Amino acid sequence: MHDANETARDAVNHDGISEIIAEFSEVFAFARTRWARYAEEVDPELKGVGIMVLQLILRKGPISATGISQLLDMDKAMVSRQIAKLRDLELVDTRAAAEDRRVLLLTASAKAEELLGAIRQKWAHAYHERFADWSPGELDQLRASLHRFNASAAE
Repeated sequence: MHDANETARDAVNHDGISEIIAEFSEVFAFARTRWARYAEEVDPELKGVGIMVLQLILRKGPISATGISQLLDMDKAMVSRQIAKLRDLELVDTRAAAEDRRVLLLTASAKAEELLGAIRQKWAHAYHERFADWSPGELDQLRASLHRFNASAAE
């Protein structure tokens, strides 16, 4: 049974978490808008989700379409469409997995690495502007907190 102090603390924690969720939603909206803009710069037919898939392939590759689908919690058909588009644009290389030749492993092509490098510079510039008045300590605290939050997802 909860006493009055625990009930009040639970209410405050709930309100605080709701506010954190709202802040994350704004961050996601900012990121989604930027990714969509950068995707269009790569190719007018490429969508923001395609750049997200490509970024994941660059960071986690070699990776299978199933692995991408699981990591992004996306429908396999949507992932397949994005991969097909990325292959058409010569942004993804494929090779058969050694343990199962039916499985294709995806890696970012040299062209993709170059394009993503340029996008990362623009992305970093956008964040540098937003963090311009933050102290190094505040940035370290944010980084550490986000790392802790993201690491807890694996648990």
